[in-house]
Amino acid sequence: MKEKRRTAQTIIAADCAPSKAYVGIGSNMGNSRSHTAEAIQRIIKDKRVKLLAVSSLYLTSPVSRVTQNDFINCAISIVWDGLPHELLALLQGIENRMGRIRTVRHGPRTIDLDILLFGDLILSDPALKVPHQELHRRKFAVIPCLEIDPGLIHPVYGKPLRSFLAMISEKQKITKLERVGIDALASESHPASQWDLWE
Repeated sequence: MKEKRRTAQTIIAADCAPSKAYVGIGSNMGNSRSHTAEAIQRIIKDKRVKLLAVSSLYLTSPVSRVTQNDFINCAISIVWDGLPHELLALLQGIENRMGRIRTVRHGPRTIDLDILLFGDLILSDPALKVPHQELHRRKFAVIPCLEIDPGLIHPVYGKPLRSFLAMISEKQKITKLERVGIDALASESHPASQWDLWE
């Protein structure tokens, strides 16, 4: 599929204004539901984060040649008061503290946190690519994002994110489960009443 023309070096610098970002969350080791909730809790503890919405949980088949368990996936939308690389550092730090070990590419993982979208930013450098380069090829990323905002547009292709679903292989299985428990995520610093969450 043809991409939209981008600037030289395919990098658009982000300014310092708060940006709406979508973060994909996945786990297929141990208690994946618990890992998912814990990851969200850890993300929203950061003072630069305002949580906007949480998708349902989904049971999804692994997109990998490595034999492994199915995943629990979801997505969250946040307002991030910082640069995209700073958000990446936060997410990777959480992955490390939760015990993620990167030994097998596309293998099982305790937790996987990815920046899927960062406003309409298009960024490509050795450390970070935004939008996530596999976003439009993965049901487990597209469907939770569309649950939060059905009108999302892919910044690179300039097309509705939902238009890519018909192009994704039927081999990718996805089953909608339950929503993440809001009460379980609420804390004194982030009371649920202050969040614009989907009911």
